[in-house]
Amino acid sequence: MLGPVAIIIVLFVVGFALIATEVCVPGMILGTLGFLCLAASVAVVFSHYGVATGVIAASVTAVLALGGFMLWLWIFPKTFIGRKIILSQSQPSAHAAKENHSLVGSVGIALTMLRPAGTARIGGRRVDVTTAGEFVEEGVELMVIAADGLRVVVRQKDRLEAEEQSV
Repeated sequence: MLGPVAIIIVLFVVGFALIATEVCVPGMILGTLGFLCLAASVAVVFSHYGVATGVIAASVTAVLALGGFMLWLWIFPKTFIGRKIILSQSQPSAHAAKENHSLVGSVGIALTMLRPAGTARIGGRRVDVTTAGEFVEEGVELMVIAADGLRVVVRQKDRLEAEEQSV
């Protein structure tokens, strides 16, 4: 059977490992379990070694957690995954809004199912679009009916033409 020191060390190491794994497996389950392991390790210190040692253990755990988080913030953007997730250049929203406004009346193809938002290829580029509320299947021809800032609204081209003919 493990002694209290071994239990404390195992809970501490497993807790930090689970929190570190949370980066790769999102969902807060592993992070929550890791936090609970860290709290349990501190609780074992309190129960076996008293309040003074428990406070020291809690302080050391907090400092190591904060230091680990700061180290992660410094290292993660330099990793392969970090470079893929984090934007490297910003684009002025006024420029994007101006480009989107020029798309009104353009025709494109739905690259994903629009429920009601998704992605379409319009004018040779991928654009995040939203429908007026209806769902649109992938591969359907679309027409841009409005652009308000960064929001691009589309409708199915055949439905738009049918509405125009009925009027």
